[in-house]
Amino acid sequence: MTSTVHLRNPTPREVAHVLCAPARAAEPLSGRLRLLLGERLASAAGRVEGRARIDAYAVERDRPGFSTPFSWNARAARRVVGTAAARALATRTSPDALSAAASEIERLCDRAERGLARPGSLGTWLAGEPEHVRALCAVEAATWMAGLLHLVAPIGGVAIGVADAWHQVPGAQLTLHGRRDAAARSAGSTARLGLLRVRDGLPGPCAVDGLLVDGLIDALSGPERPLPSRVVGGWPDAGICLVVEFDEDAARQAARALLECAERMGETSEVARTLVGVA
Repeated sequence: MTSTVHLRNPTPREVAHVLCAPARAAEPLSGRLRLLLGERLASAAGRVEGRARIDAYAVERDRPGFSTPFSWNARAARRVVGTAAARALATRTSPDALSAAASEIERLCDRAERGLARPGSLGTWLAGEPEHVRALCAVEAATWMAGLLHLVAPIGGVAIGVADAWHQVPGAQLTLHGRRDAAARSAGSTARLGLLRVRDGLPGPCAVDGLLVDGLIDALSGPERPLPSRVVGGWPDAGICLVVEFDEDAARQAARALLECAERMGETSEVARTLVGVA
């Protein structure tokens, strides 16, 4: 059974303490589990037309597969802009959250206007939008950043805004996406990674599975990457943090959640093709 701890209204220093707490010896992801998971995910994804993606949100909300084309909007942009703005605010290069978000949007637009941003990127989209849309993006980003900084700060070796984890399933058009909003190395002789993920609202009934999936995808993102020490889920709107300790049992539970999600994705695709045929 996965060990879970609930924290109510923790301070950033308390969250940092959890992320950096000493961990047991580094645990590599089982090669057999990695192989079997890849084979079964590829089999399930083979029943899906086009590219698909699974992340913790799909696992938690029972919405497997992201096959619809992605398009930017203020809500989709808030985490990218807000994370960069949080780093600027932490280093005191901006006086407040809204100014930091607006400065980051200006930087992204400037890169796009100088031809340094790729087509379809956030900067390209922002540069083509009117001023009121960019202002809305700044407000959304500042709001998201306030929630992040309510839970975590760059203290005690905690890094804010680390890159997300990605894993392309071999032999399949299926990508796994693991979210990481902050990370820190555990104290002591065993330096395993503690991860933090922030989300809106309240934790749902499958919140622990979602956190475990984020931890497993982190381990899958490198060929010999050890399992994280723990994954912390933060819901700042509710003042709740869930802490799950990560070990081989937790990795197996995460693998089951991923496979169930992939199976539902394949079944949904099969049903959709059948309905098209009937129509």
